[in-house]
Amino acid sequence: MVQKNKPLGERLIDLGILTAPQLELALKQQRQTGNMLGEVLIGLGFVSDDVLTSVLAAQSNVSSVDLKKLMIDPQVISRIPERFARKNKLIAISLDEDALTVAMENVFDVGVISELERLTGQFINVVAATESDISSALELYYAGGATLDELIELSIEVATRGEERSEVLVQEAPIVKLVNQIVIKGIKDGATDIHIEPEESLLRIRYRVDGLMNLGPSIPKALQSPIVARLKILSEANIAETRIPQDGRMKFAIGKRDIDIRVSFFPTINGENVVLRLLDKGKLVKGLDKLGMSESNILQFKSALERPFGMILVSGPTGSGKTTTLYSALSYLNSIEKNIITLEDPVEYEFPIVRQSQVNYKIDFTFAEGLKAILRQDPDIILVGEMRDRETVEMSVRAALTGHLVFSTIHTNNSIATVNRLLDMGIEPFLISSTVIMIIAQRLLRKLCDHCKEPVNTFAHMDLGGVPADSFFQGRGCSRCNNTGYSGRVGIYEILPISEPIRNLIESGASNHEITEQAKREGFHSLFEDALEKAQAGLISLDEAVRMTMGVF
Repeated sequence: MVQKNKPLGERLIDLGILTAPQLELALKQQRQTGNMLGEVLIGLGFVSDDVLTSVLAAQSNVSSVDLKKLMIDPQVISRIPERFARKNKLIAISLDEDALTVAMENVFDVGVISELERLTGQFINVVAATESDISSALELYYAGGATLDELIELSIEVATRGEERSEVLVQEAPIVKLVNQIVIKGIKDGATDIHIEPEESLLRIRYRVDGLMNLGPSIPKALQSPIVARLKILSEANIAETRIPQDGRMKFAIGKRDIDIRVSFFPTINGENVVLRLLDKGKLVKGLDKLGMSESNILQFKSALERPFGMILVSGPTGSGKTTTLYSALSYLNSIEKNIITLEDPVEYEFPIVRQSQVNYKIDFTFAEGLKAILRQDPDIILVGEMRDRETVEMSVRAALTGHLVFSTIHTNNSIATVNRLLDMGIEPFLISSTVIMIIAQRLLRKLCDHCKEPVNTFAHMDLGGVPADSFFQGRGCSRCNNTGYSGRVGIYEILPISEPIRNLIESGASNHEITEQAKREGFHSLFEDALEKAQAGLISLDEAVRMTMGVF
């Protein structure tokens, strides 16, 4: 039981969020800067602002809310005037009969709460939210100006007159606002990617939300060139080149939230196809307890992280959350006593204290070349973005053998298949068995909407290993999840610690089946078994569990 009257640092240690060395470093920096301890902890990357808000809210007996996961009804937003909301850093999030729930940064400001009750004529139910989340929500939901349809019409008028070429109108032109609104809609809907797709007679916008593509607005063909040109300017791509693929990068600010955007241009018969990958720093790094792992998996993972040397590999397809898992591990280990160096492609989130580098194939700065240099930098922990080739794997194995803890990702279907992948890349079995200490396989599945999920009994025909057919749920669909029945994503995991018996099997050239049977005797749970447990808990649907794990083995 965590005592609420304890100092903040001690409470965070009791909750397992902070380590004693991390607190000591933060306190030293606080004495030097004079800042609040919470600000220092967030700045050092030891605690995220949402976790800190939750802890402080619990101390005050006030619930906290993650605004990034909410889809707020515009009619609820309109209950509070924009000027008042911005001035007092608050936003309305739901309306229930006569009670209006409002997210605030300062939940103790009784004067503002009283004024809200006078303005709205309703009882105000207060919840806590982070300042950055509130700022971002204010920008998203109070985005003034024209709608997307109105901006399209204005842009067509300007394009018809040829005014889009005027330097005077570059910053205020409707096309600038239109591109901004396309991106804002993606951020607001929780998209990971925005696809801008040219067809013969129009430009189609699609958003990838929770892993699936959703249709956005269709834009007249006349606006294709101005939109692509605007994106090339923002991402510093060559605006005159349309014949070859190009890559770029840009930043997009929503309140206090910075969104890094990777932009890819690809020539097609109907013009350049553009894909924007949204990298939201506020969502990327999570604590180990926020990954969605079971308690037993977390304990095994932490045990591996406490090893002084060896290699931990995370496998799964693109978009399965591997980077989030590795960054969470780095966040858990990060302290002034350890020298942590990363080699990534690209660097998606910047850590304090950690030395981070990015590969550059144009100058032959590859993973393998970077690793050679890193080993001369006296590292304790090394993160290699991906095991792409034999040379990179060999250098990583050498690093693990010489007393370093190495993290990396690899593309395989499941954890046990990773052993075969390493063998295929030319690594000797005894090197695999003596360096790899854990393999994690994972996927991201669509999470059922908490507001409309309901029990379902339609799986009586399926063999679920004795699990009752009425143990599952489905999303009915509501306004909060855009009538999809799903909201957000959750990870499923299988964790394979390399025990002594499994080590011996690898060295003897045992088959995947033999390794699997031994792992099961040691308590191994497959991706499907983890997904089934999450389906029984009402986190995901059984359909989603089957769809995302089919063909894994």
